Amino acid sequence: MTEQSSSDKNKTNKPRTEGIDVGENFAKHLHEIHRIFVQYLNPRLKKFYDGLNDFFFDLAEAARNNVQQNQYFAAIGDTRKNNAKLMREFAKNVNIIFQKFKNHDFVYFVELSAQTEHDKKTLTLIKEDDLDQKLAITNVTGKISQIYHEELYLLNERFSDMVSSGEIDNQSNPIGPDAIVNAFALSLSALKSENNIKLIIIKLFEKNMVESLGPVYKLVNKYLKKQGVLPEIKFEVKHNVRQSDQVSNSINYLAQALSETDENYKKIAEILHQDPEQVKAQEPGAQYTPEKIIEFSQLTNALDQIKAELLTDQELETKQTISPLELKDELLRKLKSLKALTGKTKIKQADMRTIDLIGELFQFLVDDRNLPETIQLVLSKLQLPYLQIALKDETFFSDKKNNARQLLNIMAQSSIGWTIETDEKGLFLNKIKEIVGFILKNHEKSINYEKLIMRFLQFEQQIKKRTLIAERRHSEKMSGRERLNKAKVEAAKVLKQALKGQKVPDAVRSLLLKPWANVLVLSELRHKESPKLLKKYQKFVVDLVKATNPESDKKASKLIIDKLCEIMQEGLELVALQELELKKKSKEIRKVLLQTNGLSKTNKHLAYIDPAEILMLSKEFNKQSSVGAFMKTDVDPTVAPEDANQAEDEFHHASLEAKVEDWMEFQTEEGTKRLKISWISPISGKLLFVNGKGGREFDLFRVELAEKFRNGSCRSLQQLPLIDRAMQSIAKKMEEKTGTTEVQ
Repeated sequence: MTEQSSSDKNKTNKPRTEGIDVGENFAKHLHEIHRIFVQYLNPRLKKFYDGLNDFFFDLAEAARNNVQQNQYFAAIGDTRKNNAKLMREFAKNVNIIFQKFKNHDFVYFVELSAQTEHDKKTLTLIKEDDLDQKLAITNVTGKISQIYHEELYLLNERFSDMVSSGEIDNQSNPIGPDAIVNAFALSLSALKSENNIKLIIIKLFEKNMVESLGPVYKLVNKYLKKQGVLPEIKFEVKHNVRQSDQVSNSINYLAQALSETDENYKKIAEILHQDPEQVKAQEPGAQYTPEKIIEFSQLTNALDQIKAELLTDQELETKQTISPLELKDELLRKLKSLKALTGKTKIKQADMRTIDLIGELFQFLVDDRNLPETIQLVLSKLQLPYLQIALKDETFFSDKKNNARQLLNIMAQSSIGWTIETDEKGLFLNKIKEIVGFILKNHEKSINYEKLIMRFLQFEQQIKKRTLIAERRHSEKMSGRERLNKAKVEAAKVLKQALKGQKVPDAVRSLLLKPWANVLVLSELRHKESPKLLKKYQKFVVDLVKATNPESDKKASKLIIDKLCEIMQEGLELVALQELELKKKSKEIRKVLLQTNGLSKTNKHLAYIDPAEILMLSKEFNKQSSVGAFMKTDVDPTVAPEDANQAEDEFHHASLEAKVEDWMEFQTEEGTKRLKISWISPISGKLLFVNGKGGREFDLFRVELAEKFRNGSCRSLQQLPLIDRAMQSIAKKMEEKTGTTEVQ
C-alpha cells in the first residue's frame, strides 16, 4: 500500500507506531530529522543569499529615483556583509523550534505585545510588527501548504504519532511552512536595511526557495517510514476551494446586485414588436390555443437529441458540422421527426425570437476576429445549452448582469490575448474546456453560475499574478534603460558643446569622455534631487577645457587650478573610481593644468588633440566611454524618429487613444501575435507590448504604431464584452433593415 493511496483519511483506524519510545527514540528521530533538514537546505539557502547581490544591483539600475537607488545599493552591501550572520540566525531559529517541539511546546511565535517573561527566557521567536511582511509571510506559507499538501499531511500524521500528545498541523509542524518561513523572516533582523528591502527578500524566498522544501519533506517522510513511523499511512487528495479567496474589485461582477438593462436589446425588442408579422400574430383571434403551441419540454427534448448527435466523440475545439444560424433549421427538422411540429402546431413567437437571437449571437461569436479561433470553437459549443437557458430565463438578453451571460462575457474577455504559444501547458484552454464541458453535461440542472464565475476569476487571478511580475520586471528594465539613455544624451550634449573646435591635451579629453562622462550621467539621473550639483559638474567641463586650451586668452591661476582639482576629485569619488586610479588621474590632470598655464617647471611635451578631430573617437575609445555612442550623432533614442510619418489621420488618432491594457493583433515575420500594452514610458511615450505570459515583445513610439495601423500589420482588439458587442451589431443590422424598408 503506497502513501499516495486514495483511501479515506481515518485517524481512528490509523495503525499506531510499534516500538516507538517517546523518550530516547523520539529524541533520536528528531535529531536525525533536524540533521536531514539543515543538511539539505543550508547549501541552497547560501546560494539564495549569494544571488541577492545581483538581484539588488538590477533593481538599482532600474531605480526611478535617487533614494530608491541608494536603498538598493545599501542592500547589496548589507546582505553581502551579513551573509554568514543570516545563515547563523536562521539556524538558531530552527534550533529553537526543534527544542520547543522536543519539549512538546508548539507555540513557536508570539506577538511582541503578547510576550511574557517566560517567553523571553526561552528565546521565543517574535514576529515583526509589520503588516506588509505578515501578509507576505502568509502568502508564502499558503503557497507551500497548497503545493506540498500531501507531503505535509503525511509529516503531520507522523509527527502526531511521535509526540502522542495532540494533533500536529501545518502551524505546529517543526519543518512546516509556518515554522520555516517565520524562522527565515525573523533571521532578516540581522540586516540593517529598511523593511521594504526585507519584504523583497521574503518574496524572493517564495520565488527561489519554496521548490527546495518539497524534496526535503520527501526525505524526512522516507526516513520516518523506514524507521517504522506509520509506514502504511493512507492519504486522500482533497481539492478544497477556499471561498475566502479575494477577487479583484475591478472584475468582481458578483458584488453588483442591481440589474443593468441592455439598451441594444431594448431596441431589438421594439423593432420586433413593430414587425408586421408579429403584429398580425398578436391580433385578436390570432392567438394560438395551448394545444397548438410547442411546449418547452418538447423543445428541450429536440435540442438534447441534436446535442447528442453533434457532440458525440467530438473534441470541444473542433468545428461543428452546422453553423450557428443553421441550428434553427436543424431544430425544426428534429421537431418534425419527433412529431412535435405538425401543420397544427407552431413554436411560440417569443421562443422563435429567442432561437433567432441565440443563433445571431453565436454566429457573431464564431465570426468575431477579436477572439482566437480555438477559443471561438470551444465557446461555440455553448449555443445549445445557452439556447435552453435563454428559453427559460427571459433576463438573459435584457439584463447585462445575468450570471450565465456574465460567465460567457468573462471567459471571452479573458481569452482575448490567448495564443497556443503563451499557454504551453494548455492550462487556460483546459480551464475554458472544463467549464464548457461542465455546462454541457449539467445545464438542465440548476447550475450555480455565480460560483463558476468566482472559480474562473480566482483561476485567472493566479495566472495574472505570474504575468504581472514579468510585466513589472520588463517595464522597470525599460524605464531604467530610458532614463540612462536620456542622461547619456544630455551628458553628450554638454561634452560636445564644450569640446567642439577646441584644442585640449589628450589626457583632458580622455578624462572628460570617460570617467567624467559617468559623473555627468549620474548627476543627470539625480538632477531632480541635486540640480546645483549637476550644474557644477557641467560647468567644470567648460572651465577645464578653457583652462587646458593653450590658445586661451586668459591663463588660469593656481587658485583656480586647485578649485578645479577639488571639484574633479569630488566628482570622481561620486562614481566610485578606485583610490589608486583616482590619485593617478588627479595627479595627471593637475600636471597638465600647471604646465598649460605656465606654472610648471617641466618642459615635457603635451599631446594635443586637433580641434577638427576632437569628436572623432576610435572604436576602442567609444567602447570605453559611456557616452561615446552619442558623440558622433544627434539622435536621441528617447525621441521618435524625425522621418516617421506625422500625418494626423484616423490612424494617428487611434494610436493616441491606445492605453495600458489594450490588446492588439500584429502581423510579424514570426506570424500573428496578440500583444497587450503593458506600460507607457513617461520619458519617451513609448508603448511596451507584452504577450499573454507577460514576456516583452517590443516597444513602439505612437507614430510607429500609427504606421502599423496604416499598413495593416496591426489592428486593435475590441475590449467591450462579447454579448454587448453582439447585441449592438444585431440591433444595428435590424435598424438598417427596417430603415431600408421604410425608404422603399
